[in-house]
Amino acid sequence: MTKRMVGLNALIIALLVGCVIRTEHKIDAHITLDIRHVQEQAEDVLDFIEGKTDTLPGFEEDASTSWLYRSLELLDPFEEVHAAELKTDSAKVKQIATELRKNNAAVAKLMASGCLGESNRGYVELQECDALKDADAKNAAQKLLASENKARKALYNEIARLNKDDGLSVTAVENIYAVQRLKRGKSGQRYQLPKAGKLFDEIKASALGKKLGSACKAGVWVVIP
Repeated sequence: MTKRMVGLNALIIALLVGCVIRTEHKIDAHITLDIRHVQEQAEDVLDFIEGKTDTLPGFEEDASTSWLYRSLELLDPFEEVHAAELKTDSAKVKQIATELRKNNAAVAKLMASGCLGESNRGYVELQECDALKDADAKNAAQKLLASENKARKALYNEIARLNKDDGLSVTAVENIYAVQRLKRGKSGQRYQLPKAGKLFDEIKASALGKKLGSACKAGVWVVIP
């Protein structure tokens, strides 16, 4: 084999390897951005549930479904395959978020009284409190809790489904929403801090973590000061 052929083969191999590396880099970066997008969407959804906005800006039609985007994707077959797997469906998310919005005032009232607490899995749990000593009041609170957690579970499942091609699990979505709710915590409300790991380290380093001081421990229930 001549030196020229050896050189040509080496060049072809280098180009192929470079293409693979660039493609993997683009896909990895895209996955990271999608997860951050879920975090941003969580803020939008919670704003809607709490009545701070009447829209869900994080759930418009995905740009990748437009004819212009699809035309541009034809220029890069690797990107086209990945983008074609992305799905958005705001209708179901809005339906579930609307149900949670209807519950919000009652949930907020029980949170303020300390009768409900936010777990680190993104669900509400009953807490010991004087307001629920009455059997009827406790029964009503349990029904609200069941309705709230059922809707939350449906929301987390749907968001995980929308992002399944990026490997986003229901547990990851639960954790994302739990932390977002914790960040919105008000004085006197009860929350369970995240388990040991990146999310807990983030909270511990935050203004809330500094307020909690020595009470800021992974996985424990705290009252927001």
